[in-house]
Amino acid sequence: MHDEDLAREELKRIDHLIFVTLKYTRTVDIIRTIIGKFILTLDHQTEKYYEIELEKRKVKSIPPVPLMRMKNLEKLHPKDPKVKDMIDFYVGLKLIFNGDYKAKEEYRKNVTLVTKGEEINIPMLKEYVETTKMYVDYIDELVK
Repeated sequence: MHDEDLAREELKRIDHLIFVTLKYTRTVDIIRTIIGKFILTLDHQTEKYYEIELEKRKVKSIPPVPLMRMKNLEKLHPKDPKVKDMIDFYVGLKLIFNGDYKAKEEYRKNVTLVTKGEEINIPMLKEYVETTKMYVDYIDELVK
């Protein structure tokens, strides 16, 4: 599979996890897995961005760490508010994923992953899907 399809493949997995898996297995572990997939999707897409920019000789190297790649986008597009929003979204996802969490209403319709600053439920995951898709498309726009 070509690298440029990796992010879109992850998005398909996310859709399946939200609309199929969560329907039958309402656990915070699934929610946490989905958040990890959002992070992975954005990681794949930013890596693709750097590979294309490297080919075009617009960047000299690809930062080795995903978070560095993401934050470096801001240096490459300093006046772009969408890039700033995307980085904030990404960092927020990382904080949720790596932070301590507990379950609320596990095995029920309103299963929620609770962290220090956030409560992530199924409707929020569906919003995050749209946000992630928008950023995947936007990164494609940046390399055109």
